[in-house]
Amino acid sequence: MIPKKIGKIDFALMGPKEVRKLSATKVITADTYDDDGFPIPMGLMDLHMGVIEPGLRCKTSGRKMDEDPGHFGHIDLAMPVIHSGYSKTVKDILNATHPASGRLMLTQDRIDHYDKQIQALMDSDAGTTVSIGGIARRAIREATKSKSCPHCGEPKIKVTLDKPTTFREEGRKLTPKEVRSRLEKIPNSDLLCLGFNPKITRPEYMVLTVLSVPPVPMRPSITLESGERSEDDLTHKLVDVLRINQRLRENRDAGAPQLIVEDLWELLQYHITTYFDNQTAGIPTARHRSGRPLKTIVQRLKGKEGRFRSNLSGKRVNFSARTVITPDPYLSINQVGVPELAARELT
Repeated sequence: MIPKKIGKIDFALMGPKEVRKLSATKVITADTYDDDGFPIPMGLMDLHMGVIEPGLRCKTSGRKMDEDPGHFGHIDLAMPVIHSGYSKTVKDILNATHPASGRLMLTQDRIDHYDKQIQALMDSDAGTTVSIGGIARRAIREATKSKSCPHCGEPKIKVTLDKPTTFREEGRKLTPKEVRSRLEKIPNSDLLCLGFNPKITRPEYMVLTVLSVPPVPMRPSITLESGERSEDDLTHKLVDVLRINQRLRENRDAGAPQLIVEDLWELLQYHITTYFDNQTAGIPTARHRSGRPLKTIVQRLKGKEGRFRSNLSGKRVNFSARTVITPDPYLSINQVGVPELAARELT
């Protein structure tokens, strides 16, 4: 094995192809276990996504529970859905580009000017995401102020956002399908100005057509004293997504009235929004049957009790104590004062 030094890491939006490539199985059924207690194939606890039971082996890696971190799956969505975390970015891009041609509403000279600045930062070691993002935001702000498209001369139509995920143009609601279609029209030559590296990612990836399903060990079932299984909150939410997704697909394929299809589409959008963040402003909180709010992805990561501050920064160890330190005029500059109990007994 030849050791290599990592030069840099790029973070980018994953497109549908990457999600499917990363996936160990497609998930199509909301059922989890069969009558004998075994995970159902292509269900949310499929053995291809990892194992949480001793004695079983992962069907992707062949390893046991304590050796296998699990693998992602995926759900093919019946209709596109806006990723609520990127709603504001989508709105800014829609207002900076022309709806018909997809061109950025700046003259070619201005596009070249911003491209050179971003490319220079990307080529140098100093090219941080913050500085590149700052240039892209300036370009978007300038393009948004344009009254008409410099490339075709047509007037601009303003797009507004009703939080969290509803876009409107002159009062008319834009569907996620229309939003994605507009983002797909943006040529690669304009993407650098918008802050996207066209070799890695594209803006339409902010409108989801495939949903990644986390590995089973990330959302394990627990067995209660009564012998019943209790599923993780993420699994509960994914069950809702799968059920509505299936109903939407069936109604769309059967030629159901547009009103029914739109209602189911909005419900799918709601479930995916609360799957990512169950404290999204402007929509009801998803709750357990008991009335307890579900703890979804953002709630697991942010805040004092989240993964970063609680599990990564604040690791707990045995045989250690925490104490305040005190200043003292009799101490040296390189000394600190601690209570006698901590100094004598606890350390």
